[in-house]
Parts: sequence; structure tokens; C-alpha cells
Amino acid sequence: MKIVNTNQMKSLEQRSIELNISANTLMENAGSATAEICKDLLSKNPLPKMGNVLILAGSGNNGGDAIVAGRILSDWGYKVTIYNCSRSGRIHEKASALPDVSILVSSNSDPNCDLFSNLISQATLVVDGIIGTGITGHISGKLKLMLKILKTAQENHPELTVVALDVPTGINSDTGQVQSSSVTANITIAFGYPKIAHYTIPAAEHCGSVSIANIGMPAGIDKDIKTNLLTDELIIPKLPKRPLNAHKGTFGKVLFIGGCQRYKGASYLATRASTRTGAGLVTAAIPPSIQLSLVEKVPEITYMMVPETPDGYIDSGAHKQIMEAIDDFDTVLIGCGLGISDSTTSFIYNLLLSNSQLPSPVIDADALTILSKKTDWYIKFDQLAILTPHVGEMSRLIGPDLSIQKQVSTEELIAYANKWNKIIVMKGPYTRIVTPNRLVFISPMANPGLASAGTGDVLGGTIAGLLAQGLNMTDAAVTGVYIHSIAGQRVKKMMGDAGVIASDILNELPLAIANLKGLDV
Repeated sequence: MKIVNTNQMKSLEQRSIELNISANTLMENAGSATAEICKDLLSKNPLPKMGNVLILAGSGNNGGDAIVAGRILSDWGYKVTIYNCSRSGRIHEKASALPDVSILVSSNSDPNCDLFSNLISQATLVVDGIIGTGITGHISGKLKLMLKILKTAQENHPELTVVALDVPTGINSDTGQVQSSSVTANITIAFGYPKIAHYTIPAAEHCGSVSIANIGMPAGIDKDIKTNLLTDELIIPKLPKRPLNAHKGTFGKVLFIGGCQRYKGASYLATRASTRTGAGLVTAAIPPSIQLSLVEKVPEITYMMVPETPDGYIDSGAHKQIMEAIDDFDTVLIGCGLGISDSTTSFIYNLLLSNSQLPSPVIDADALTILSKKTDWYIKFDQLAILTPHVGEMSRLIGPDLSIQKQVSTEELIAYANKWNKIIVMKGPYTRIVTPNRLVFISPMANPGLASAGTGDVLGGTIAGLLAQGLNMTDAAVTGVYIHSIAGQRVKKMMGDAGVIASDILNELPLAIANLKGLDV
């Protein structure tokens, strides 16, 4: 499933027209899909006024889609009012096909919005077809007042359902930025393709659940679009095969490098995640002083005894021993719980900035922070690798002297993935994976339960476990993100989104994989 921006959507619509799918057909299909979804919602509403539908229509194509939906719902016997929100009084030509013009009212005949307030108070369902993806300016004047009335009605009557077409009014479809007067929908219907705003904070908080409606665009016209939504259909073919004649070597070997006295748990979370994802053998190169505590929790893994400092960090000279054994491994995960000290800083520079080639490296956590101290780190560490930063770590990699950004745009990620020759897994709500050849993958999931210490270590271990089993680096990154997200959703379903800890996710990883394979677990 592709994700599109506004210009791409316009281009796809034009291509559809060139392939003999008329604009009228696309609009009729969009309106019909909207009506079907509204009908389903209305059938579940227990209120006696369940037939009252208020259509808010602008003068553009979004308004045309809404009017078609209103016409169909009226034909089905629902009480429909179409409120023309256009400041100029213009209405989309689809209004001319309404069988009963009495259901159409204009905001121009309602100067103080008294009628609008009354209609809102009587409605069970409101369809927002005011602007959609076409917003260009700031919401003001009468429209701002109408949206304020709608917001108040939602606050006072939580049972009121709002359905937005493509994106709620007041949201920038491409950036996900939200105006103060924006509509907050319960459901957003994406026509043809999901839009970037649906999976971008803060817009996503206003979209509710997103339903993607097929409006009849020809198959294959999106082949040049490089932004993808992670779905079961995309991920299932990438899952590692598990032949019956397998042995532990079949499923690969992971070398984990990290851990220190202060962050002992990171080693457990990362190595356990690799084993739970299916890796055949996991070896931990950790300070010997924390080995005993790890053995008790993960008895299945093996150890590389690397030198450590008196205060419990990996010694700067440990890279020599690691490089002597590196050819025995299929992938290496570096940085979880490593700690930042003079010795670990020298160790990372010795390991990563000395022209050594590592097997399918995944770089996380403190290793990223240490790399960020060298502005030319990506020149010396020039092999393809997976970086798994959160927003703070990514900000430091972009510019160590800059303040931490609240959000790193997808355009920035594309530029830096290309510049650094790295696959970037930008962790957070709707995690984004960006490759050096400008492919973008976006997770459809945001789970506040995962906003706790250690969940990133679990993700790093998950990706490394998949790499060990033979997935290429892009496939391992996107599959790891998806499996990790599903495991988090499973925990959320059992426990809610507060109080979830990283170790809760570990046992759900194989169950998430089994679920994708069609097993009922």
C-alpha cells in the first residue's frame, strides 16, 4: 500500500482519467464508499435520532464527494441535510443531481450560525467534506466559528460521530501540521490511498481510525511512488523460512556488543529479542562483570569475554578481539546499554571508524551518540548499516551542536539516509524507515505503551535476529519494525497502554510472527 502526498494524488487522478476512468466516476465511487461506511456506523448507533446526517460540504472536490454521499444516504432513507460551507456561496455541481433540493442549505442564509448549531445538535453523524487535502490558507471568519461549534458539540455529546473525507478540515495533508480550528474526526476515509498526515503527529491525533476506500483507480499506476505503508501483505512474504531440516546454523548468528554496569538490562532485552525472533545463536560481547546476571535471564546465549575497565565499561581495546572473531557472525548489534565513557568512545571509534567491514551492522543507542561527536563519522563508517535512533539521537547525528528537534521530517530523513548511505529507522509513533535509495516505509501503528525504557533495545534485537536469518537489510528493518509493533499492540490489548515495560514485549514477538503466518495464537 502506497502513501501519497497531495501532488502525487493529483497525478494519480490524472493518470486514471487518461486511462478512461473519469473524474465523475472517481467522485461517485468516493461518495458511495463514504455512504457505505456511514451506513455501517449508523446501524450501530442506538440513539433514536440515528437517521440524522449532517453533510458539511465545501465548493471543491471534497465537497463533491460529500454531496454524493449525502445523496446516496438520502436515497437509502436517512434524514440528510447538506450544509454548504462555502464562503462565496458556490456549491459543487454534484448538488444539481440531488433529488430534493430542500436538503441543501447555505451558510450565507445563516449569518450567525444559529441553524448550523441546531443542525449539529440534532445530528448523529457529521461528514466533514469542507476542504480535505486542498487547504492552502488559515481558517478564519465564519468557518472558524462553525468548527468551534462542532468541537463544542463533540465535547458535550461524545456519541456524536464525525467522519472526515481524506483529511479533517484544517490539517495539512503533506506535513501533518494542524491548525487550532481543525476538525477532530472519529473516522477518516482516505480515498484511493492513505495520505502522509494520517501517520504523522500531530495530525494523526485528529484523524481517528483511518479507512482506505478503493475508488476504482487502475492497478499499477502507483509504481513510481516510493513511500509505503507497512501492512500484513507487505511483510508476510518477507518472513524468514523455517525448513524442517534446520539446525541452529540455519538461522544465523548474532553478535551483540553493549552493556555496562549502569545499563545491565539492555543486554538482556536485546539478546532475548534476537532469540525470540528466531536467530539460531546469539553471542554477547559484554563486560564480564555483568555476565552472571545475564546468564540467569538468558541461559541460551553464549559469550565473548572482552576486556573491561575497572568501572564496568567495555575497554577501548576490545575491538581487536571482536574483529578476530567477526567472520563467524551474520550480523552485529552495537550500542544497547553500552554507556558513554572515554573507553567506550574510543572503542566505537576503533570499531566503526577504522575501515573495518562488519556483517550487516545495526547501530543503536549510545553508539549513535558516540558517533555523533564526529562530524565526518559517516565518511569513515561508509558501509551500509541500519541506524535505529529516537528523535534525540537523530538530532545529534544531524548536528551535535544543535538543539534537540521535536520532530525530524521525512524529507530530512531521506536526505540523510542518502548522504550517509545508511538505512534509518526513525523510532517513535508511526516509525519511519528510510533507505539510501529514497524508499520510505511507515508503520501504521502508534502505541504510547512503547514509550518506556528498553523498547528500543528490543527493536534492535528483533532486527538483528531477522538479519541473522538471511533477510536483506531493508527487509529486516521493515519486518522488524512491524513485528515489534504488532507485539506491542498485543501487549496493549492485554494490559492497556500504561505500565507496559519492554520485557513484556519479548514473549509476544514469536506470537506476532505466528499470527502473521496465520496461526491462531
